[in-house]
Amino acid sequence: MSTDRLFIAIPVGGAQRTALQQLGNTLQSALPFSKWVHPHDLHLTLKFLGDTDPVTAKRVREKLREITAGSQPFSLGLNELGTFGRPSSPSILWMGVRGDMNALAALHAKVETAVAPLGFAPEDRPFRPHITMARKYKGEAAFPEAELRNAAADALSTPSEWMAEHVILYRTHLGRQPMYEALDTFVLGG
Repeated sequence: MSTDRLFIAIPVGGAQRTALQQLGNTLQSALPFSKWVHPHDLHLTLKFLGDTDPVTAKRVREKLREITAGSQPFSLGLNELGTFGRPSSPSILWMGVRGDMNALAALHAKVETAVAPLGFAPEDRPFRPHITMARKYKGEAAFPEAELRNAAADALSTPSEWMAEHVILYRTHLGRQPMYEALDTFVLGG
């Protein structure tokens, strides 16, 4: 049986996507990363599922319909730039989020709980909501932390609020641009 590489995420608002794209364009010369995320691929991951067969994917959809029908839209905003990995050579450049973090945490917990019986083990790390912007720092010098702080200040001067109204089940197409395809959209609040 064939499988698809799937994940569950909240899409980034249109104005915020544009702001992040402009920020990425500005940062690319100062912060050399191997791969910058395509603007249409910007999202906030709730749960990475990985290789999933069609029968299980159908059950995931059923669970997502239940969860989203019982959840209300909530406000999110862009927060701060940060990195994961070694400080001198980070693996991920990300934009943090702020807003109704209680609603976001509750939605994340519902998704984790709902898909666990389908064979998707809960994360063993705490939930750190973020939007990945770039991967694999490739600079010859140590990562310039000051550049990051300056860029973050510029980025946060743009309108950063949006309403999280949808959860999307995405399929990954490795090697394509954009790489993620929305398979199904689930409206918060039904």
